[in-house]
Amino acid sequence: MTLAKKKYRYICIYLVKNCDDKDGPIFSDFTRDFYKRFMGLYGSINFHKSNIRIVNVVAIPTQFVIIKCKLEFTDSILLSLYFANYPHLILPVSGTIKKLKKRVQDFLIYKDFLMDS
Repeated sequence: MTLAKKKYRYICIYLVKNCDDKDGPIFSDFTRDFYKRFMGLYGSINFHKSNIRIVNVVAIPTQFVIIKCKLEFTDSILLSLYFANYPHLILPVSGTIKKLKKRVQDFLIYKDFLMDS
């Protein structure tokens, strides 16, 4: 057994509001659909090995979801997010929450420009 530090990655998702829905996306529906999609693609054993956690950060708006996972399962999680049936944008993956907060703030500055195009 090695005593190496386990490496994690943080994936930030921007949940896009539907035009028909006044309240915007429902957080619990997204997480349930995402978990179900990941378990359907990779099974429950890999689901538990990936150590997926939803991280709550006070400094960012509620339409952003931050997922913490092990480094080895980052590609699997990105693939299951891609196949999730939900309107969302995946922001760049980061190794620290501090860098992720900076990327979220940069996204918020240019969000209106990106969404209109």
